[in-house]
Amino acid sequence: MRAPDLVSILIVTYDHAGEIDACLGGALAQAAPGLDVEVVVADNASHDETAVRVRAQASVDERIRLFELGTNTGFAAAVNAAFRAARGDHVLILNPDCVIDPGCAAALRARLRAQPAVGLTAALLRDPDGTPQLFARRDLRLAGALLGFTSVGRRIDARRGGRTLARRRYEDLWSGGPPREPVAVFCPAAACVMAAREDLQPAPFDEAFPLFFNDGDLCARLARAGRRAEIVPTATAVHGYGTSVTRVQQADPARMRAEWVASMRRYAGRWWPRPARAVLAAALLADAVAGAALCLVRREDPREVRGTLGGLGLPGGPPPLLTPVTRRGGRR
Repeated sequence: MRAPDLVSILIVTYDHAGEIDACLGGALAQAAPGLDVEVVVADNASHDETAVRVRAQASVDERIRLFELGTNTGFAAAVNAAFRAARGDHVLILNPDCVIDPGCAAALRARLRAQPAVGLTAALLRDPDGTPQLFARRDLRLAGALLGFTSVGRRIDARRGGRTLARRRYEDLWSGGPPREPVAVFCPAAACVMAAREDLQPAPFDEAFPLFFNDGDLCARLARAGRRAEIVPTATAVHGYGTSVTRVQQADPARMRAEWVASMRRYAGRWWPRPARAVLAAALLADAVAGAALCLVRREDPREVRGTLGGLGLPGGPPPLLTPVTRRGGRR
């Protein structure tokens, strides 16, 4: 008899004590005839009882392994650490605020096997109240960055009906509701995504993107290799939608903005032509100057301005949340 295939489910945690039990339960429930699972949890130095809860479950189920990293290494580095410890031929990267339905892993794996041109499969997500969570992103280009990620640009786009943001989020695809067949996108929501291990070697994510743009960079690498990402509607999951990021954003929005700006510039530096990179840097600086003027005149919140300055490495701004690793965790 042929041994069951092994799917490795990688989970990165940071203060998810209230969510991790359900996440682990959904992950373990993916086991089925012909499919075994292992769950590798990398904990980024949680302050709550996350590690305690994972350790308790690991003590009664040997399919769970916990790696306590001792410090917050960032999402990308923690995923890569879990990947190095994983053994499966297919790897499912799962957010701790995501509970996957039975059969999700099998459906994601089946699509990868059926379509060699597909390098990444993603679950169709829904909110805890059942509302479809239709989210994916087109590749970020200069116009999208200027109109979507500067304060002036967002005001202009809002007057245009938010067309830039809507296009980047594939709202044209969702006009008829959730997809019924697999649909290709540039970068799906990375809350529940699967790829063959060989396609992720030597590591899933580039650690130059500790928190943001690591999924976009992975999808850009796959696209360069002629592979596409797809959302698979027969693979479903409930997703809390960024609970970790939301908590950090509320605690320190200026440093979160600095992290975003710095990561966006690194992404542009890797995938954009030099003139577009120069325009982006100049536009961000001009946006910070305009924002500072508005703060003086209208007494607006200065934290976004300070964050932009920090992301540009300029005086007056805080440092980004995390220091990126200069060596690549993934492929060049």
